[in-house]
Amino acid sequence: MHSIKDQYQKRLMHIDEALSMIQSDQVIVAAMAASEPRALMENLARRAQELNNVSFHCANPESEHSCFIDPNLFERICFNVMFVTSPVRGHLAQGNVHYVPQHLSQWTRNLISRGTIDVFWGSCSEPDGRGFVSLGVGACYEPEMVFHAKKVILEVNPQMPQTFGATHVPITMVDAFVENNHPLQSLQDPEITDVDLKIGQLVADLIEDESTIQLGIGAIPNAIAGALRGKKNLGVHTELINDAVRELYECGVVTGRCKTLWPGKIVGAFVYGSKKLYDFVDRNPMVELHPASVVNDHYRIGRNHKMVSVNTAIEMDLSGQVVSESVGHRQISGVGGAVDTHVGAQKSLGGRGIIAMHSTVKNNAGSKIVHELRPGAKISISRNDIDTVVTEYGVAYLRGRSEAERAKAMIGISHPDFRQELKQKAHEIGLL
Repeated sequence: MHSIKDQYQKRLMHIDEALSMIQSDQVIVAAMAASEPRALMENLARRAQELNNVSFHCANPESEHSCFIDPNLFERICFNVMFVTSPVRGHLAQGNVHYVPQHLSQWTRNLISRGTIDVFWGSCSEPDGRGFVSLGVGACYEPEMVFHAKKVILEVNPQMPQTFGATHVPITMVDAFVENNHPLQSLQDPEITDVDLKIGQLVADLIEDESTIQLGIGAIPNAIAGALRGKKNLGVHTELINDAVRELYECGVVTGRCKTLWPGKIVGAFVYGSKKLYDFVDRNPMVELHPASVVNDHYRIGRNHKMVSVNTAIEMDLSGQVVSESVGHRQISGVGGAVDTHVGAQKSLGGRGIIAMHSTVKNNAGSKIVHELRPGAKISISRNDIDTVVTEYGVAYLRGRSEAERAKAMIGISHPDFRQELKQKAHEIGLL
């Protein structure tokens, strides 16, 4: 029997050798966020000159890699993204990169439904003494891709944490390893404004002790986390484990003792944040990562007693339609798990789905609460699924309410400068 070291060494190869495993007419899937395989993204352009008709799927690219810059590649490779980020937003507008609208819980199913996945290229930790590598901070779809792809290529990064859950892969399931030592992509904490703090406190007031939470990422979720420091025995069931979760655990707020699904565990689909966060999840048995098809499943989310999900929005109308991914026709992000978690939380006993947002755009230049959405706006959460909305001016309870009741509630939490106009428009279109 070959030793673990031998098994690893015979699969270890140079980046060019690994790139040669990508052929024309293939479907390639790459890992996401801090698990994004940098060697692949930075060297794909060299290999692409010999390829044709390649379908390349990735999620939220965090750097404008050379493969997104070389115009010759777009004739040879079709780039599909599952979430739009700033490095690819301009290419999306030019038609060089294509967004795939889909809920986070459906990413794996939809990838598989396209047919054969020829190559999955991800990232992993160094091998352990039992012959396993860990996919580390990424489990949204990566563990499932390992089992479905014809070829598996992993970039071995000594700085990748070893995590628990669905992330461990035996060396024997990997066709090629490429060593690539680099710090993981990190996120800077956004500046928290007074408005964020007001919203954070209003949301925190809706979250009871012993609740299980999903907060998302950004200034508002961070403000909410700060306002939750007086709570007791919170649990975490979230697509994204970030520094807000780490901080709530470290100050004793998150214990998971009262969770009804995976009690005592911080459960997520991926980890994205600071080096402190990556150190926190490394070999931490309290943290488990599972695919988004599991974590973001409505019914699993709903099995958490007093589950509270918080998402944000770019724009909302008076009837409760939520736009969280576009400005008119311009796609600026993606739906991600917003619908999964907002709807799933409402299936929980004592649960709540919350949309938390500023009442206005920057510098009060316009209201985010409108009587009608901009032309081309992409509705992320339908009015049939909406629950609770929070701005700095209060809380609107929309679930089960009539259109007139919703309009009054939304106007009540809009910025005072726009309330009279909203009332007038609501009368004109027959809402009031």
